[in-house]
Amino acid sequence: TSLIVAELYRKGDEWKFKAVGQGFKDGLAQLGRFYGLNV
Repeated sequence: TSLIVAELYRKGDEWKFKAVGQGFKDGLAQLGRFYGLNV
């Protein structure tokens, strides 16, 4: 099991924080695929 709790990103000159709370039951492999990694 893995979880994304937040995203920190830059928009223009500002840093933004976004609460997410998304879970993946198949662990880090599924999380990697979510971000486009070949796992």
